[in-house]
Amino acid sequence: MSLPSQRRSFGSRSSRRRGRKNRAAYIVPLILVVALGLWWVLGRDSERQTEAAGTASEMTLAEVTPADEAPSIEMPAFEPREHDEPLHEVAEARTPVNERQSTPPAALVARTDQQSRPERAERAEPAEDQQPPVDPFEPTAGVSQLLEQAARHMNRGELVSARAVLSDALHMPDTTEANRDRIRDDLGTINQELFFGPKVYPGDSLAELYEIQPGDTLGKITYRQGLAVDWRLIQRINRISNPSRIRVGQKIKLVRGPIHAVVSKDAYRMDLYAGPPGATNQWVFLRSFPVGLGADDSTPVGHFVVRPDSKLINPVWRNPRTGEFFASDNPDNPIGERWVGIEGTGEVASVEGMGIHGTIDPDSIGSDASMGCIRMHAGDVELVYEMLEEQVSQVIIEP
Repeated sequence: MSLPSQRRSFGSRSSRRRGRKNRAAYIVPLILVVALGLWWVLGRDSERQTEAAGTASEMTLAEVTPADEAPSIEMPAFEPREHDEPLHEVAEARTPVNERQSTPPAALVARTDQQSRPERAERAEPAEDQQPPVDPFEPTAGVSQLLEQAARHMNRGELVSARAVLSDALHMPDTTEANRDRIRDDLGTINQELFFGPKVYPGDSLAELYEIQPGDTLGKITYRQGLAVDWRLIQRINRISNPSRIRVGQKIKLVRGPIHAVVSKDAYRMDLYAGPPGATNQWVFLRSFPVGLGADDSTPVGHFVVRPDSKLINPVWRNPRTGEFFASDNPDNPIGERWVGIEGTGEVASVEGMGIHGTIDPDSIGSDASMGCIRMHAGDVELVYEMLEEQVSQVIIEP
């Protein structure tokens, strides 16, 4: 039997077991509490990350708007700037779309210098029911290119476009006199068909087709339509032999004036143009005629207008110098069978007795032989008589 001093002071074995069980009872719940806390913390962090990812995804989707919901943006049409280089036309030239329906003339083929010009977006193809633009503008470097353009138009039978190009060339200040002569010849050839022929060419602003109505006469048609030409010109153009026998429903060609005359004294030439009075830059050349002028430079230079009630057929005439009288139908009447009186304006307003007339001396055409008036061949003055309108048509006499 042991002594009391020899016994262990910290309790018996059973008490130690009870102590360990009591500690385990506290540790296990603590571990569970810590685990639950970690789980809760980690769970909240994962939830925040998921929400952030969802927000980022929503932002990305919001930035990409479907094509059918996106606002449409209208791009401005391309307009050439002043510093853009001109296109150098090498193939097709301008042609009214209604002049050649089978071959749209607006298909302009041009080359560009790709090294010096920025690349541009391709043009959208036009809809099938759309027509190409009429006579697109073609920049050119000078008169020579205009003449080449006009030649191509003429060769293709595009008379309206050829006339427009040649008219531009005729008005250019740097066109030489030799080129002007050539241009006038070409325009005269074109207008023999385009203006003076019976066919109406689509796109021609000087001509139109008219259907005769009950009660119509050529005189009434000319007046009501405001053509500013004599009705006899309409008869001539349509090859109507008897103007009193036109019929209802018949279609005829009408041409529009007013028409003006420009007389060049140096060249003994009269040029006829169609266009608004005073706007010479808009006048369209029609044809030229040779003329005779006044002896001793007596034909005055200046601006005139056809005098009212002055156009006469088969006129009588009295020589102002001798007083000799010539009756109508007198074969010796020096002024022939047509007279168009003109009166001066501005600096030549005081000039009286001037006129355009025929002659019984055709050899005097191209020389200074009259008393100051403008004389013409018989057939030429008949046509001029029909084209000039009283109080409207201008007559400009240049040196």
